[in-house]
Amino acid sequence: MSPELLPNPPSPRFKVEQIQRMLEGRIRHGDYHSRDLPTERELAEEVGVSRMTARKAVQRLVDQGLLLRLANGRVTANRRLAGQLRVAFLVPSLASQDVERWRLGLEGAGGQFDVQVRTMVYLHWDDPAIVDALDSFDGVFLYPSGEPIPPRIITRLRGAGRALVVLGRDLTALGIPSIELFPPVFIQRLLDCVAELGHRGVDCFNVQTIDPVIALRIEQWNLWRAVHRMGGRLLGEPIRPYGVPLAHAYEQAGRLLDEGQFTATALLCTTAPAAIGAVRAMRDRGIRVGVDVSVCVVNDEGLGRYMSPSLTSIEMPDPASYLTVCLEWMQRRGEGWIGPLLMQPSQVPLFVGESTGPCQTTSPRA
Repeated sequence: MSPELLPNPPSPRFKVEQIQRMLEGRIRHGDYHSRDLPTERELAEEVGVSRMTARKAVQRLVDQGLLLRLANGRVTANRRLAGQLRVAFLVPSLASQDVERWRLGLEGAGGQFDVQVRTMVYLHWDDPAIVDALDSFDGVFLYPSGEPIPPRIITRLRGAGRALVVLGRDLTALGIPSIELFPPVFIQRLLDCVAELGHRGVDCFNVQTIDPVIALRIEQWNLWRAVHRMGGRLLGEPIRPYGVPLAHAYEQAGRLLDEGQFTATALLCTTAPAAIGAVRAMRDRGIRVGVDVSVCVVNDEGLGRYMSPSLTSIEMPDPASYLTVCLEWMQRRGEGWIGPLLMQPSQVPLFVGESTGPCQTTSPRA
């Protein structure tokens, strides 16, 4: 290529503006809440510029008030300008539509405030990310994993010194505000819907780790069967924490069908992955879901209406209004909590989809 066709290298001024925009975006997204900003030398090495260019970009943000220069020469984010309220969304390392809906709800609620929301992932209960979030943010929303919470972590959560809210599990016995969108008793409403279709037996299919939430769902299924004199068996083997529940559910359901262990005309699934895996395994074996067997699920994770067949379920309510109450509390620096520590809906939306239908007198699985 001739010299006149070679692209002109970026000017030093353009490089300074690029670095400035990059740093500004990171600060406003809360990237430096739980860690220090890079030094000018580190920044220069990261983006491949001279130290002088990096220094000019940093100084521009100092002049704007977005960064503060300390007495030792280091710089730090001006937290008052970066966001008056700094909130962490602390979630386990697992793929979950349920987690995503909580995140979207939190972002929606946060739009009403001057707040920065930072998603932080932890791999286990001793992950330093948990301590970093509790120590570095004004408020923390914690989505617990399926693993039992060790006593030392419970002690840490109780004494966090920050506004802490637990999502999807009731930890109010520890004095921690909690949001539970699926009060276990509402499972009976879902099972009543199945019984009204003439089913006299409902199996329960679970592949999730038996944490307190899953245990309560199974207990409600057992209570409902006892009250209504219904048959049914608990099926499925729980997956190990942080496993892939959807693939595990498909394999488990397929094995149970092939071995003839699933004989009821209706199936309650404790989670959306269990329901999706079971439906796929049935359809692969020529079983007509909604005709030969009815399938329902406690939490559809926002997917039930859009599946084929559509899935009868207790739908996930919009968590934004509950999260708004929590953010208001966090703005008060954790002072003056209003109402009971456990927040839960008085009604839950029940969607009746194509996956449930009248009980058939004969079954192709018999």
